[in-house]
Amino acid sequence: MDYQKEYYLSKSRFMAGLRCPKALYLNVHSPELLNDAHEISLSIINGNAIGAMACQLFPGVMVKHEEGLSAAITQTERLIVDDAVTRIHEATFSYDNVLVRVDLLERTDMGWSVTEVKGSTSVNEHHINDAAIQAWVLKECGLKIVSINLMYVNDKFVYQGKSDYQNLLCSQDISDEVFESLNSIRNKKQALMGVLEDDTPDIEMGSQCYSPFDCEFISTCQSANVAEYPISILPRINKGRVKVLSDAGYNDVREIPKGILTNANHQRVWRATCTGEEEVDVSELRSINEWGWPRYYIDFETIALAVPIWEGVKPYMQVPFQWSCHIHYPNGRVEHVKFLDVTGNDPRRACAESLVSQIGKEGVLIAYNAGFEKGVIRHLADLCPDLSESLTEMNQRFVDLLQIIRDGYYHPSQYGSWSIKAVLPTLVPELSYSDLDSVQNGSDAQLAWIQASESSAEKRDEIGNQLLEYCKLDTWAMVKIVEALKEKIPIN
Repeated sequence: MDYQKEYYLSKSRFMAGLRCPKALYLNVHSPELLNDAHEISLSIINGNAIGAMACQLFPGVMVKHEEGLSAAITQTERLIVDDAVTRIHEATFSYDNVLVRVDLLERTDMGWSVTEVKGSTSVNEHHINDAAIQAWVLKECGLKIVSINLMYVNDKFVYQGKSDYQNLLCSQDISDEVFESLNSIRNKKQALMGVLEDDTPDIEMGSQCYSPFDCEFISTCQSANVAEYPISILPRINKGRVKVLSDAGYNDVREIPKGILTNANHQRVWRATCTGEEEVDVSELRSINEWGWPRYYIDFETIALAVPIWEGVKPYMQVPFQWSCHIHYPNGRVEHVKFLDVTGNDPRRACAESLVSQIGKEGVLIAYNAGFEKGVIRHLADLCPDLSESLTEMNQRFVDLLQIIRDGYYHPSQYGSWSIKAVLPTLVPELSYSDLDSVQNGSDAQLAWIQASESSAEKRDEIGNQLLEYCKLDTWAMVKIVEALKEKIPIN
């Protein structure tokens, strides 16, 4: 069989195959297995925004894709031979069943300059392979490539308003690295075509499933993993260590003999998993009893846009648009206060003012991963000098509930994680994020903000109510988790 007539590789498929041949195989043969990672996400929205900004900053002719692949290739061929055209966006080429679309193709006196546009803030190794696939196809199509560049987000850029984005993107010449790898592209392509002709590759899950981003087929591979407690749940275990344990024949944490694991956290997860019982360090949990009053359980929701829309904001800066706080008083009374702005206007000043007005000057602030909340407040203090003293003082009173739980509690049902969504079902099973409507996690919250900011007032109110319920559960969950932990501290 001539496999070259049977299959084609888009650049994304090619990259998936280089990362994991099984991902390529499933993409071609079982696309129905794609999980939610393939759906819209903030990273996709940000990537599209950066692509649009590149077109705005470097205007040229856009190749149309509405009429199909053949029409796009034909239009590209016409633009290539038209000397009046100096810049082409989404130029489309196909060679030997490999299809690529070039973000930016620029004509020079010596030949063509290729620029790949990314939403990242640096050049990464997988960007080299990405650009090499494109350069190989263009070269085989007869184009003379004189330079290859990676355009990415300048993380030092600060938006000053007035739609001035001149320095948002920066570029790095990666020609040398790409040209060095060109000779290997054909062999890699042939190997991937061979994968598609064979049976499903037998590849164990590993770091390739999560880096540089989550694979679209994680749920499929996880369901095929028969181990109830796979060794990958060991906290922050590196790929090399996983391989060593796997090569030794250990697939389930409970199969690992005593004395093999040396990392303290790995040992704790191993002990609890083997016994099937929780492990409590009361000495770590006792600090809960030392907190002052009142107790402010607080959580922020933020939006991080690649293309900032408010003055003084950097790309991907976490801008708070919401917070929830449950205030627990010494007499047992619990009060809930909140803030939300999904209008699309700059929410920072109003957020800072609401914090100063609602958070008292006495007591302790409790957050899950407090470093994040402190960072948000620190930015608000820098933005609002008149509120800086009050905001900075808040940051002196934080305690990190995540760290306390990580040091003092573990149950095998957490599967190696101390995230609030892993801990809550164990300690407070009556509460569940799955009972919420559309917003059930931080990613959902960011997408909800984008949708609300672009919606009518009626729709905005509907989305706002979903956000309020989600953030409220985050802080109420902390209250109930602390109550559950206190029950595990002996009274003496």
